[in-house]
Amino acid sequence: MHQHWIWRRSVVAGLVVALTACFSPPDVVGAGGHNGTDGKNASVRLVPEPPGTRCPQGGTAILTGLDDNEDGALSDDEVKQTSYVCSGGGGQTGSMSLVKLMPESAGAQCASGGTAILSGLDTNADGIQGDTEVSSTQYLCNGEDGMRGNTYLVKLLPEASGAHCSRSGTAVLGGIDVNANAQLESTEVTTTQYVCPPLAEAAGNQALIRLDVEPSGANCSQGGTAVKSGLDANSNGTLETSEVTNTTFVCNGLRGNDGQNGRNSLVRLDPDASGTNCAYGGTAVKSGLDLNGDKVLNDAEVTTTQFVCSMANLFRTKWASNPRGGYPSGEITNLWVPVSRRVSLYKTKDTSRIKLTVSDNFRVGLNSTGGGGWYSVRMNGSGMGCDAKQYNSNASNWRQDYQLPFANVCLTDQLPKGLYEFDVWSIADLGTSYIGGNYSASALLLAEEMDDTQPYAFSKEGVGEGTVSTSLVKVNGREVTFTKQSVSSLLKVTLADTFRAGYARDGGSATVMVRLDGATTSCYTGKYDGQGTGGNIINPFVMTCILHNVSAGKHQLDVAFSQTAGGGDAHLGSERSSPLLLVEELPNTGLTFSNMNIGSGELSGDWAGVGARQIAHSVSSPGKTLKVTYSDTFRAVAGCNGRWGSFQLYVDYQPTGCINGQFVWNAGAPQNHHHPMNLTCLVPNLTPGYHTFSIWSTTLHPDGSTCGSNFFGWTRGQNLLMVEELP
Repeated sequence: MHQHWIWRRSVVAGLVVALTACFSPPDVVGAGGHNGTDGKNASVRLVPEPPGTRCPQGGTAILTGLDDNEDGALSDDEVKQTSYVCSGGGGQTGSMSLVKLMPESAGAQCASGGTAILSGLDTNADGIQGDTEVSSTQYLCNGEDGMRGNTYLVKLLPEASGAHCSRSGTAVLGGIDVNANAQLESTEVTTTQYVCPPLAEAAGNQALIRLDVEPSGANCSQGGTAVKSGLDANSNGTLETSEVTNTTFVCNGLRGNDGQNGRNSLVRLDPDASGTNCAYGGTAVKSGLDLNGDKVLNDAEVTTTQFVCSMANLFRTKWASNPRGGYPSGEITNLWVPVSRRVSLYKTKDTSRIKLTVSDNFRVGLNSTGGGGWYSVRMNGSGMGCDAKQYNSNASNWRQDYQLPFANVCLTDQLPKGLYEFDVWSIADLGTSYIGGNYSASALLLAEEMDDTQPYAFSKEGVGEGTVSTSLVKVNGREVTFTKQSVSSLLKVTLADTFRAGYARDGGSATVMVRLDGATTSCYTGKYDGQGTGGNIINPFVMTCILHNVSAGKHQLDVAFSQTAGGGDAHLGSERSSPLLLVEELPNTGLTFSNMNIGSGELSGDWAGVGARQIAHSVSSPGKTLKVTYSDTFRAVAGCNGRWGSFQLYVDYQPTGCINGQFVWNAGAPQNHHHPMNLTCLVPNLTPGYHTFSIWSTTLHPDGSTCGSNFFGWTRGQNLLMVEELP
């Protein structure tokens, strides 16, 4: 789908554009300033650009021109200029160039108003141009009626190897076309930035070793072993002859004068962790003579040790997350915008997939009587089927403000190994949306590479489906066949979908369950919405469960749901790119979990622990990052209207800042919403040994007042709290 942006003479929406080394040919005309004699509006169309020559990792083609036929869309025959905004690397330091366009009121800078063009490098890599990152400000002024306004031009010139780029790159020159000759002259250049290609070695090359039999000859008179080493330049996992950069010979001993055979030489390869010998790890090549003749090189027989070291990998592998910090999105309107949640991961295998986990807060339809918004995770600047819509309305047309915990889990296809970037975009349907709420500091976008070392199976099949049955009904498409390898292992089940209960009712409820071999399980959750009038509240949700004591062998898992009380229908899968049912087999070691079925009771007042939601986990070694998953149902401040209720992960009885909450208000009635919730937290750098992880809750509003009570675990089969150690 194309998105059309219309820039009118008097209004320019705040827009941030990240410039990389992909542009149209030199002398590209920048935004605004086209001939205004016919009064036509400048129009922009964004089209996804697949990976290729222009953008190695894909991106967006920006098509600009005048809307000659005034149909509100930029058609192909109206396109005058095309430029490209590419995903992936920026400058030599990793910073990306940002350009932000802001409205400029009529005044000293522009007599008839216009646009302020702010540019600079994204030094903190948050995707937002902060005030301290602006290095140049220029003004693009509206012309008088029937006259031509000056144009902002961008010009690309080759940049030779030197101070600005260690390898050749591109100089990006920008400025206002003061003399209106459509050429960016040297006297008009006010900003210059450099876009440098990353080094070919940026992804890191693995050190490899090959042992070849060395026949008797010049290198070894009695024969022996040729130890060959080098870097895996083509990343195929094999040390080829052309990649060998060093050869060492370990020779067999000479035959003794007494007629007895000499001792054979042996070679042993031991992994060497990152440290003094190899900064990024490698292999210790140990050699010596087999003195005791057992054909094993014992430590006492080692006479020589050499190290073959791997190069640094400048990108995260196996997993990566966005940095902790403040990520409030601001008000989101009916334009797609990025919301500063971004992560890059180097995928190490062609056969693996990347799992994306989102833990956030989302509000849609502010002050409307029926509003929606999309929360979308994109890969390399393009959609990847990780989209979910949230919607809420009420029958009495009361204005509303619902800020709710948001979660999603998505799985990519099998992609070629390489560097991938993921970020979050959003758009509002009616009213405005807002991501981050009162808890933006703990917003999480986590990418994990899943390979064959951990067996898993999944389904992304299924569309929207409803039922009014009070008995569980199987939902089409959400079904997985999985062969469990070990009787002692655990099954981790994740269901990511959208869920509605009690359509057009005040107080309707519904239940959704993952079944095993057609039988009911403890992996189920309920949902209830009471808001003083009939409503339609559709929430994306994630439910995570642990199933233990499941026999080895083939099993079938499916999803069933029912309407349980209050009338109306239950509905799954409304306006979502695809549901996800994911089953992972985990070893019953190295993780700790509790999955009891216990309601919390009514909780109110200052921060306090939530009953039966506490575990002790022993951290195995220094430097570990722990992933904590808390999956439950949550109702905030029952009977109140327009108040916050919150929950947070505590470690060793201290707050971690990994927090979320619920705020519900409409113009007419108290609120009572029990919703599934799934909080994911990362806890780094705990000391080895046991630590206590627990969930705490409060009804304190930001102003210090309190109202109503919170409740956890309503119609929930498992209130799961689990700690896993990331690699």
